[in-house]
Amino acid sequence: MVVDDAMGRIGWEVVTVLLRFRVANWASIRDEQELSLVAADDHPDLAMLDIPGTELRALPVVGVLGANASGKSNLMVAMAYARDAVRYSHSRWNPRGGTSRVPHLLDEASEERPSEFCFDFIQSGVRYEYGFAVNDDAVTSEWLYGWPHGRIRVLFEREEQEFTLGPGLRHGFGKRTQMVKESVRPNSLFISAGAAGNHPLLAEIYGWIDRMSVAFDTNAHIRLVLTLRMLAGPERDLCNLLLRYADLGITGIRSEEREMPKEAAAHFAAGFRVLHPDGPQADLDGWRQSPEIVVSHRGANGDVEMPYGAESSGTQTWLELVGVVVRALAEGRVLVIDELDARLHPNLAGQLVRLFSEPETNPRGAQLVFNTHDVTLLSRRSFGHLARDQAWLTEKGKNGATELVALREYKVRDDRDDVVKKYLLGAFSAVPVFDSEVSDEIARLIAEDALPFERGVEVEGKKGQTAQSS
Repeated sequence: MVVDDAMGRIGWEVVTVLLRFRVANWASIRDEQELSLVAADDHPDLAMLDIPGTELRALPVVGVLGANASGKSNLMVAMAYARDAVRYSHSRWNPRGGTSRVPHLLDEASEERPSEFCFDFIQSGVRYEYGFAVNDDAVTSEWLYGWPHGRIRVLFEREEQEFTLGPGLRHGFGKRTQMVKESVRPNSLFISAGAAGNHPLLAEIYGWIDRMSVAFDTNAHIRLVLTLRMLAGPERDLCNLLLRYADLGITGIRSEEREMPKEAAAHFAAGFRVLHPDGPQADLDGWRQSPEIVVSHRGANGDVEMPYGAESSGTQTWLELVGVVVRALAEGRVLVIDELDARLHPNLAGQLVRLFSEPETNPRGAQLVFNTHDVTLLSRRSFGHLARDQAWLTEKGKNGATELVALREYKVRDDRDDVVKKYLLGAFSAVPVFDSEVSDEIARLIAEDALPFERGVEVEGKKGQTAQSS
């Protein structure tokens, strides 16, 4: 069991946790950048995690702030890509389809260099480092190191299709390891192939990475389906509490199956036969439309049901997050959220951070990694206040590449400095810089009626220009 002590620390008997993530040559990120969840300060009020064999502890929450186009989302997407490469490279990637990596494109040299990803984490009380590098076509390197007794042990190293195995894999699982080696393609990862081959150790490492959850706009529907499924399962009470926690007036949410009209089903069945002429005969009675999602609200005379599409974007965002948040807290998972503040009130975003921060609501050691524009999280008055070692900043260097900097490097004092004010005034550089000459030019063009409009219709300007109605 996981046990909290009086200092809010959590034991390691079943906890798995992310310590660091490194990435190089991905999208706007050129040189290697590292996001660390290892605490630099003591936080007796947070759900801290003791790191075995050290005096260090891991943080339950870190947030990344920065200007638009500074690379915040690219860091989150890099984590998701690395996770999915482990999960799917052996089973789903096209054997001749390359790696779908996105290298840094602002200099020609980066296109030729591999993209590199690395997780440093704890699994069952043992620290591991797992990483890999890929070019457009194949895996160029892959490695796994462990620290079972505080000293590094090489489990395997890979250079293209050449493998060097450590004693643990060479002797402990010799035949099983050899079978996995023979199945690895140039564009598939050894860990991914090991999980497919049910290799005990490789599958355990795969399992840690597979448990990482990600929340992006692109998987919103999948996350909503998870919420609906959990609301109908044993997690129902906890999900309903999160719905009440957000104070959205929601009393329930459900989905209704809808039969597909016979004509539409026949049309789709005919298309299926064209695409799969040798496939089984389609059962028209089994075709269904996407379920209709209905949300209940408190009304003056009782509950009122409304279609999901009538909900505000903020309500939809929260409903799409409930499932992954409950699963992370209940199972001690790492949850990565892109744009935490998108369509959420700052207080609600702060309360979400608070759920992961406090030992009482996070007894199983879940971790939250996110990016945001919500500068209020730097305020001591925020429900989800980020301490100086929990906040990271992205900015564009002179070469246009993303640089990731810890807020603590600016020697901020959590208990004295007005961090929000300093951030907005540009003391940490991670804010947009506005060109005063551009704003002067905008003012000049407006003053000179360069594009004059009259009652919504563009009219002839001073230079004899005419335009159509807008």
